[in-house]
Amino acid sequence: MKESVPRARAAVAIIAASCWSPLSLAQGAQPTLSETLAWMDSTYNPHKDTGGAWGHGIEEIYSNGKPFKRRTSTFTYDGCQMILHAQDDPTAPLYSDLYTSRIYNFNLRDIDPNSVKIYSYDPQYGGLSCASNQRDMICSVGEIEFQTRNQEPLMGEDFHIVWPKLKGTEHEAKESKKTFVAEFYMDDIKYADRFAKAFRHVIALCGGKPSVF
Repeated sequence: MKESVPRARAAVAIIAASCWSPLSLAQGAQPTLSETLAWMDSTYNPHKDTGGAWGHGIEEIYSNGKPFKRRTSTFTYDGCQMILHAQDDPTAPLYSDLYTSRIYNFNLRDIDPNSVKIYSYDPQYGGLSCASNQRDMICSVGEIEFQTRNQEPLMGEDFHIVWPKLKGTEHEAKESKKTFVAEFYMDDIKYADRFAKAFRHVIALCGGKPSVF
């Protein structure tokens, strides 16, 4: 009888350990805010200089087999506060006369999770939208557009435009304003699906709610 108590305790310990195993904890568990943002940063932003990923924030469009349009985007974050940088590539032929850059500053709690939409394009078809349903289209690049709740102008936008062939006061212009919409550029439409899912997740964790209608 004296040996039955330790055996009973051992049995209880085994049952408890099985209930709290890593597998059971993983079932139904959701990534935290910091984990999700870290994944987004690690995969979307370029980290090749430190041996990391090349990044996915590139939109490159071709005409007659040659690249003529190229835009990039990256982001930084501090908790629920996010800054998105979007930049035209001035070396691309399309931007030889004019190129722009934008910086969006916003809080994820102000974003409508239902507004996160993916728009796909065929880079070899001159960037034609895949919504046109043309034959033989390869929809491999795109954009993820998102908006604030109820389209309220809660994002800060710093806009910079440059005319490289002009000089003096006509060379460039800057403007700071409020807006309700922005977009991430994507070089891989399959990755865009994963990123959009993660983006909706961090919006929800930061308290973002859908628009009223």
